Amino acid sequence: MYAADIHFHLLPGVDDGPSDIGESLELARAAVAADTGAVVVTPHVRGDFVTDPLELPGRVAELRAALAEERIPLELHCGGELGHDLVGVLAQPELEAIAQGPAGGRWLLVETPFEGFTDRFHEATGELRDRGFGVVIAHPERTADAATEGADALRRELALGSVAQVNAQSLTGRHGEDALHAGHALVQAGLIALVGSDAHGPVRPPSLRPAFAALMRGGADPRIASRLVRVRPWQLLARGLPQHAAAAA
Repeated sequence: MYAADIHFHLLPGVDDGPSDIGESLELARAAVAADTGAVVVTPHVRGDFVTDPLELPGRVAELRAALAEERIPLELHCGGELGHDLVGVLAQPELEAIAQGPAGGRWLLVETPFEGFTDRFHEATGELRDRGFGVVIAHPERTADAATEGADALRRELALGSVAQVNAQSLTGRHGEDALHAGHALVQAGLIALVGSDAHGPVRPPSLRPAFAALMRGGADPRIASRLVRVRPWQLLARGLPQHAAAAA
């Protein structure tokens, strides 16, 4: 079964991912070599990178054509890693341009601030739910809240219907000891719904397969590890995430 990766910085020259098309193609080849068949292309949509999501479908189409020319069999979905500060600024068509899932289950990947969850973050995710989108929270293990106060702020989001995505390189230790321990602890606590690579390039390559191995070494039930890495990403793409879905869905 080929993997789907819902968090992947593949577009050239738009954020801190690949700088040019050559680097994008190499990263795509690495994904295919790691048995990944589909990725959601998720450039940073925030004030310091992409601020106009409507430009992204065209860029993804250009990259899709380049992959076809190079015969790289990787399915691309146009998405974004949304900064909560832009939620109140973007119009509905702009959010739709980077949303995934079928009608009634559209969802957005929202970046967790490294400094921790704030009231503004919760307000932004609440607005997204009010506007009809489910929320997938990107890499909560890399924020201060993951290691303190029992991840109360994350639990608050999950209780409201959000689901959480842990970074593969957190589970393998390449994001540092804090993220390593927090990532595995959140998995063990049942707070994580799926794994994403958050791939950026050679130093942050596609890592779903190493993440699965790391989960197994950490004592995870094989069925849970498979669900996190292999099953749930495909389910999110095919079935979506209703904005008020239960966190355990």
